[in-house]
Amino acid sequence: MLALACLGWAMLLSHAASSAEPSGVDSPHSADISKRNLTPKDFPRWQQLERNVYAYEGLHSPDKQGVIVNTVSLIVVTGDGVVVIDGQGDVPQTRLMIENIKKLTDEPIKYVVIASDHIDHVGGNAAFKEAYPNVVFIGSPVSQRRLAKDPNPPTMLVSEQRSLRLGAAQIEILNLGRAHTGGDLVAWMPQIGVLFLGEIYLRDVFPAMRSAYPTEWLATIRKAVYLNPTWYIPGHGFIDDPAIMRRELDEARQALVYVIGEAKRLKEAGYACESAANCPAAEHANWGPYANFALRSSQAPLAIARVYLELDGKLPET
Repeated sequence: MLALACLGWAMLLSHAASSAEPSGVDSPHSADISKRNLTPKDFPRWQQLERNVYAYEGLHSPDKQGVIVNTVSLIVVTGDGVVVIDGQGDVPQTRLMIENIKKLTDEPIKYVVIASDHIDHVGGNAAFKEAYPNVVFIGSPVSQRRLAKDPNPPTMLVSEQRSLRLGAAQIEILNLGRAHTGGDLVAWMPQIGVLFLGEIYLRDVFPAMRSAYPTEWLATIRKAVYLNPTWYIPGHGFIDDPAIMRRELDEARQALVYVIGEAKRLKEAGYACESAANCPAAEHANWGPYANFALRSSQAPLAIARVYLELDGKLPET
């Protein structure tokens, strides 16, 4: 069955391969799909990372400037069911992903791991339950609390680590620390070297901090690097070859360091930022090499406000 699944997915990959740009060091430092001459019609896209493991790209809703970035899910076909790590942002996109998985395999989706509990990754989860009533949602205790009013909250919880062994797959679900959401999880496949970081890794996206823990985010990235996988897979941003993905994770870390440092400078200079909606400090910011990162205009005030809360010791407990 797995051999047939691989053949079926290889046929599906022809569309993705034809629309994807070749990887390389000259790829633009932006997750904006237009920077790679792509339009919404080019999505969804997907690519095989390792045998029976695929990165799937849907779309994030446009920001106020019309910038669109992708939203990445991981799909693992185990021989005894499918595991999806992070869904898509709405029911239609998630239904489309399910339709594409059904072209790959007749195995049911048994588990959905909530690596990020933000709406752009869980907004379509009802489609999983609709198609597979027995599907189990896995998440952190923090995500369970945040999704308490959601019709599909996680029921299998990961406080630190849980080993998910299904068919031929071994997936370690890890809580490496608070980062982008505070309830962040990662999916680590040590046998094949694939590490799905979700929104801990935002490739060429301006550090988004609406509910982040800025300096803890840096520590979480350091823990991820210690695992030394072949593949670092982001929650947003394009996927090129493994060497580029490793290098770009460090670029994302450097962007975090820069943004935190710039927010500290603004605060020390006396510029106010009471909230993202009332942040005069943003007008005085110098974002240096990260000024052109996708979503900068919408995310910069959020980041400043969040760093200010951390500096004042006012970040909420998760």
